[in-house]
Amino acid sequence: MKKTGLLLLFFYQTSLAQTSCDSTRLPVVFVHGFMGGGDNWATQVQRFSSRGYCEDRLFVFDWNTIGRQNSDSLMNVFIDGVLRKTNSGQIDLVAHSAGGGLSYAYLKDSLHARKVAHYIHIGSMKMPAPPGKHGEVPTMNIYSVDDMVMRGASDIFGATNIRETGYDHLQVATCAASFSHIYAFLTGSRERVNTAIDTVKDEMRIMGGKAMLLAENTPLSQDSFRVFLIDPRTGTRISNKGSFKDGSISGWRTFGIDGSWGLQVHRDNYTEFEMRTGSGRPLFYYFEPLVRNNRNVYLRGLPTRGMVATLLGKIPNDSIQTALVIFSGNSAVIAGRDTLAIDSIPLSLPELMPASKTSIATFLYDDGDRVSSGKALKSLSMAPFLTGVDVFIKSEEGKTMRIYYNGRSIVLPKRKSREGIMIVVFN
Repeated sequence: MKKTGLLLLFFYQTSLAQTSCDSTRLPVVFVHGFMGGGDNWATQVQRFSSRGYCEDRLFVFDWNTIGRQNSDSLMNVFIDGVLRKTNSGQIDLVAHSAGGGLSYAYLKDSLHARKVAHYIHIGSMKMPAPPGKHGEVPTMNIYSVDDMVMRGASDIFGATNIRETGYDHLQVATCAASFSHIYAFLTGSRERVNTAIDTVKDEMRIMGGKAMLLAENTPLSQDSFRVFLIDPRTGTRISNKGSFKDGSISGWRTFGIDGSWGLQVHRDNYTEFEMRTGSGRPLFYYFEPLVRNNRNVYLRGLPTRGMVATLLGKIPNDSIQTALVIFSGNSAVIAGRDTLAIDSIPLSLPELMPASKTSIATFLYDDGDRVSSGKALKSLSMAPFLTGVDVFIKSEEGKTMRIYYNGRSIVLPKRKSREGIMIVVFN
């Protein structure tokens, strides 16, 4: 198959199974924190599958981090579903940040606690004891002294405590060091575990996940999408004449009732997802090639009402400039540690991305004067985990921009903001 050949589409099922995995291990449920989603756990899930866990025994629970209505009950329904699907008596539960508070509330019920064999509390608030009505759930507590968001985290009496250094608020949940502790705690292994994400030899990779509203995590079940291969040198679409008339490799498809979608990609494919959303303008997502299967790739719609919509209300909608968002899926971008830039404009500056900001998503657009000052946008200055930078990206037909992130880069066309918002994701 050619490197830019057809991308084989499938929905709501897995057609490339793992050739070797241990189906006797307990299923693992991961719970994200505030403003997060299941993709926060993508690298850890890939590490687990690299070390013998079956991919169909690794689950992420998405919940509304803005409202949190009925999240405890929904979590119980989700876990019961996992137990039925895997024919297991218990699960292992891993939670991060606000997900830790949600998990503790869930485990106060003794019937709920019986369903959990081990609990791992990461980058979350200090608790007086392990969870459960009587503190009976075996618990590991992982926190970083360099986490500028959860500064009050510390040891939990009666838990296995891991004190990390050098990791930001999201990174403490997603880093290799934490994986080694999690794996040992869940499996009882005393040997040093390999934390690498193994590259699979197959030419094809499974790429799938959910389409959700940012922060609220409401499934975009009525929305549609299509997928293009893109030329990494120019960011432009590669037309596939043997596929659909519009040049895409999927044609327009509707997300599943839970926002789910899935496909297979060649190991060298750069991809563009075009989303039609009932909640706003089209969105264009851009992804690098995958090293192995990733069933936790999330496409986020932007809310049109509520707190998040208010914060993002000034994103331009015109024919003059490009609206660009850069997501870092597994750690914050922090000045002095990370490098983020667009063309010749540096973004990872102390005044924009200090450790205390813990920026996960960077919004780039002009503040109204058509001059790139490189200063923080006031509209996003108080937003948790979000950074806005005053950058005027003139939309020009046939012109490109290059985004740099920690030694990698991706080239994209300068699309007009009225056509849609461009979102590039680095993992």
